[in-house]
Amino acid sequence: MKLVLAVLGLALAAGGARADLIDRFDTPLLRPFGQALARAVGRTLPVPAASSGVRFTFNPETSAFERETEILGQLYLERAQPIGKNVLNVNFTYQWVKFDSFDGKDLNDLRDVGVPIVQPRGAGAGDQFQIPRFDVGLVTNEMTTSATYGITDDLEVNLTIPVLYTTLDVDPLLHNLTTGQTQTGSENGSALGVGDIFLRAKYRLLRGSWGDVAAGLVFRLPSGNENNFQGTGDFELSPMLYASTRSIEVAPGMRLQGYVNAGLDFVPADSSLSEGRYGIGLDCMLAERVTLSGAFLARNSFGRLVPPGTFDVPRANGTRTPLFGLNPGQENYYDVSVGGRVDLWHDRVFGLFNVIVPVNRDGVRSNVIPLVGIEATF
Repeated sequence: MKLVLAVLGLALAAGGARADLIDRFDTPLLRPFGQALARAVGRTLPVPAASSGVRFTFNPETSAFERETEILGQLYLERAQPIGKNVLNVNFTYQWVKFDSFDGKDLNDLRDVGVPIVQPRGAGAGDQFQIPRFDVGLVTNEMTTSATYGITDDLEVNLTIPVLYTTLDVDPLLHNLTTGQTQTGSENGSALGVGDIFLRAKYRLLRGSWGDVAAGLVFRLPSGNENNFQGTGDFELSPMLYASTRSIEVAPGMRLQGYVNAGLDFVPADSSLSEGRYGIGLDCMLAERVTLSGAFLARNSFGRLVPPGTFDVPRANGTRTPLFGLNPGQENYYDVSVGGRVDLWHDRVFGLFNVIVPVNRDGVRSNVIPLVGIEATF
């Protein structure tokens, strides 16, 4: 394996332990690919919303906080109504994220079999190569703990801490046209660590007979190791607006409630990495114990993932063209989220379930992302 990688210059220098997963791509030809992949993955990992499944309001007649009858079903959209004063909600979720495409190309079947690549320097300089297969398997097991506390009836704060277990497998098939040799090999590794931590606050601005509007502020702290595909490496500030309707009874035992979220993920260190974000959703509440939800989620990047020509490699005909045909531009991410909550015990403990289904294939994309979890409100 080391002979193959040294000749082509597509993997690590020989010897020594690899500290980070991204080191599997630490060569002149593959380094830009690995860095772009890590940057995109860090922003693509889904983060559940801070809103709890229920909220409490104070009843002056009983001098006690009482739970509203509706159960929130959305897992990735925030509602405008806060949880309620002095109420604490804690939830634990697990998501399985398998990344399967980059710039519309299958990560499990990347290939470069057109005009041969020319090895520019080092061992085998001048040799011509093709890559019939370059298989990248990247999976993240995302375990998230989230706690939301109501400071007043209109203000709540949230702390979200994800713990990520990431596995990476690289399996190339290389063909040296100069020597006629075809060689294979594999590299794999795993990493366990805390991802980027989120601090969130939400304040209700308007309350009306039709619904509520709230403002949100999200701080993303770069605590995750981007070299292990577990963070962005950048501090982010996200001002948000949340609107949600009152629930409307459409049939006995069935109520509907709508949601709209919109805002900006701003990266002060490099504004071109910032993204616009919005979503719309609908809850369907059934018999006060189960709520099903559906939502459309969108992210629109302000700039390109990498500058033009980042992935270009020298070719046998004297040109430079992108490795594997990759040329990512300004990505737009569109997803559909389907899931809900179920009341498991005395309006205090709730089960969570959800799947995210990608609609398009811009940037780095995963397959269907399942989520399960449990939450408790005190």
